[in-house]
Amino acid sequence: METATPLERVADIILQLAIILVAAKVGGEVVERLFKRPAVLGELAAGVLISPFALGGISIGSVGPLFDLPHGEGAATLPVAPELFFLAQLAAVLLLFETGLATDRRLFFRYVRPASVVAAGGVILPFIFGLFATVWFGYASFDSVHALVPALFVGAVMTATSVGITARVLSDIHKLDTPEGVTILGAAVVDDVLGIIVLAVVVGISAEGSVSAGGLTGIILKAVGFWLGLTIIGSVLATRISWIVSLFKGGGANIALALALVFIAAAVAEQSAGLAMIIGSYSLGLALSGTDLKDKVEEPMRHINFFLVPVFFVVIGMQVDFSAFGESASLGGAIAFASVISALAIIGKLVGAGVPALAVGFNRLGATRIGIGMLPRGEVALIIAGIGVASGAVGRLEFGVAVVMTVVTTVIAPVFLVPALKRPGSGLKKPDADDRGKNSRASPGEPGGPQA
Repeated sequence: METATPLERVADIILQLAIILVAAKVGGEVVERLFKRPAVLGELAAGVLISPFALGGISIGSVGPLFDLPHGEGAATLPVAPELFFLAQLAAVLLLFETGLATDRRLFFRYVRPASVVAAGGVILPFIFGLFATVWFGYASFDSVHALVPALFVGAVMTATSVGITARVLSDIHKLDTPEGVTILGAAVVDDVLGIIVLAVVVGISAEGSVSAGGLTGIILKAVGFWLGLTIIGSVLATRISWIVSLFKGGGANIALALALVFIAAAVAEQSAGLAMIIGSYSLGLALSGTDLKDKVEEPMRHINFFLVPVFFVVIGMQVDFSAFGESASLGGAIAFASVISALAIIGKLVGAGVPALAVGFNRLGATRIGIGMLPRGEVALIIAGIGVASGAVGRLEFGVAVVMTVVTTVIAPVFLVPALKRPGSGLKKPDADDRGKNSRASPGEPGGPQA
């Protein structure tokens, strides 16, 4: 087989990117027009349809498949070209930066305590569900630490929350700066910090059979310390950062330097603290949300994300592989396992995040909105599942189940979150003046808004 030249490889990726963009826009248009649902669902569905495991894997004459499975190391966990995976992760980073910019920083810090309580519940209950369900179906056991590792990984996958997907829905319906919206985003960030800690512990157990108390303490301090440090220090220095960037008068200097800061924050989060890159980018966006720089870069960021964000959701859909179920000795058992895990993933977040929300000042409507908003697992769950496969701790069946659970929760969340957020009434037990003001300023046709 003749090896493609670098320019031929670039041409292939550009062609694939064109197909992804067309598929994303067609899928989004169909879902929005025919089903009156968020475009993200159409983008995910388009990704499943054109994936290497579906239409994208069909050979077209001498051209071959449009999206051939990568070969070599990492192919099992990365069923799309590394270049496309890079673009998808770049999109996630920029989406969360834009989300941070659009978040009311004052409101965020007001709700960071309840967000932390919600996040803790949204991690503990799903982890327990995943652990015991995997053992119950016979894919792991309590006989030894190593025999329990697959169950620990499934539990870790179920703790994840994809802030990117919920943020997209909240942004589309202009609910980012509501108490529920801020709590969901804050809880999702804390949730990722807690999830990374759980993952680090599970990886340590998988590699060495145990994890020391000192090692666990170090992981926790590094993860939590970095997140809080970046958020607080960034907020303190935000005005000075904005002033320094404003000194550059060249065309596009503001957006270019802002992007450089985003990339630094994302890279440091991943490389130095072991956190997801999106936590770094969201924290920086939140820090800059109250500065003059926000007004200068928010609109350019929105236009950049019009191009990149659909790529992210399509690539998420392209990673779905249902063939792993056919490799199971019991297809019916594998389907039952996937169904139970998906159901428990939904219940785990609704109850695990919803009940604590009731305890920290939200009413039943607000708690329901928060529980639904915490449902989608998205890219975070896929990353955890991919680490499990790469380490040999879980097989393709468990990975396939994790993907099914991820898709189910990701699809269900926008379907129920939009009507829940549009229902009239505050989600707080005792709405304060700010929240009553928000309701009174709602847009025409929305609850509390002026009549058209």
